[in-house]
Amino acid sequence: MLTVAIIGLGNRGRKYAYHFTSLGAKVTAVCDVNKGMLEYIRKKYGIPETMAFDNEEDFFKAGKLADALVISTQDRDHYRHAVKGMELNYHLLCEKPVSPLLEQCEELERISREKGLKMVVCHVLRYAPYYDKIKRIIDSGAIGELTNIVQTENVGYWHFSHSYVRGNWRREDETGPSILAKCCHDLDLFYYYTGKACDEVFSIGERRVFLPENRPEGAPARCLDGCPYAKTCPYEVTKLYYKPTLKTFPWLLGHVKVITGKGRPRKKDIVEALKNSPYGRCVYACDNDVMENQVVCCKMGNVNATLTMTAQTARCYRRTHIMGTKGELYGRDSDGYFTLNVFGELPKKIRVSSGIGHLGGDRGVVKDFIELMETGLVTPRLSMMDKTIMSHRMAFAAEQSRKNGKAVKL
Repeated sequence: MLTVAIIGLGNRGRKYAYHFTSLGAKVTAVCDVNKGMLEYIRKKYGIPETMAFDNEEDFFKAGKLADALVISTQDRDHYRHAVKGMELNYHLLCEKPVSPLLEQCEELERISREKGLKMVVCHVLRYAPYYDKIKRIIDSGAIGELTNIVQTENVGYWHFSHSYVRGNWRREDETGPSILAKCCHDLDLFYYYTGKACDEVFSIGERRVFLPENRPEGAPARCLDGCPYAKTCPYEVTKLYYKPTLKTFPWLLGHVKVITGKGRPRKKDIVEALKNSPYGRCVYACDNDVMENQVVCCKMGNVNATLTMTAQTARCYRRTHIMGTKGELYGRDSDGYFTLNVFGELPKKIRVSSGIGHLGGDRGVVKDFIELMETGLVTPRLSMMDKTIMSHRMAFAAEQSRKNGKAVKL
């Protein structure tokens, strides 16, 4: 039986604990600075108290506690935890992005290669039913040789406000640029679909909405401090986290464990968190600096690929349009199907199992990781570190291009 240790028990870490357990592996050790969440997960999976650590120093000093280490901490912690893990000869399953610094990504690739350790990065979109089916259609030759890819990442106004204005990914110096944190998935798909390295990148971007100068007159620094615009502001926190209205839905209800740090939060816990945590701030009174909208143009050999990331959408979904010499396919990952147009034939709806974005993908990457550990089989969908690094190089080049206004050759 494969054993895994997990460092970082936020939204991603909890999902991996569930999937590893349900697929027959055993979580033997966990580490998180949040003692409430640590205890919740420890009890849920029957982990001994001696194998639950509330600080990384004790966790790594305890030696190798499992066959593999899952790293689902914050972006700028991944490198440190990966190095310490590989020093103990852990095989790694690491959340994306690996690091906001290219030299750290390259070093981790080198260390894993030289030590003969398996390092897999969680590019789970490869496994999501919608994208997996698209890959199969491309590989079948139905649309011929690829000529163009157009991908739009509609982040959603509510999701962007949670993660990139109020939340953990709001500042580049604390995590990394939003095009890396949010969209290295999409850039990886360009590489995965074409099978070609990126030759050149050009990018433009902007911040427009979540700025201090857009803060309405009289608006307090926190939503629950008597904001006079509470009824009309779409970013007002009660609407987003727990209180439905005729015009809105609490889109972030599933994130209340994150904002409260509790395994089974009650309404009073949510209210308390919104009164005191960063998630309760006015979106125009935060310290965010990452891009809200960005376009990245990539030359993937003889394939042109364009990615648009935008915060200003009502829903959170991706739109895909892929063109080839014999046909095209297009759709939204929220619809459960995409349309295949082979030139000279009637359009076909290609249905896939339900799921938006990551849904359906997390379990797939865990399943393939377990198989990799048990048999050594590297399935085509696994994003090994030596392949993952291309998507990260593309994101770093996009930021360089955005800042200097020039195309960047890789």
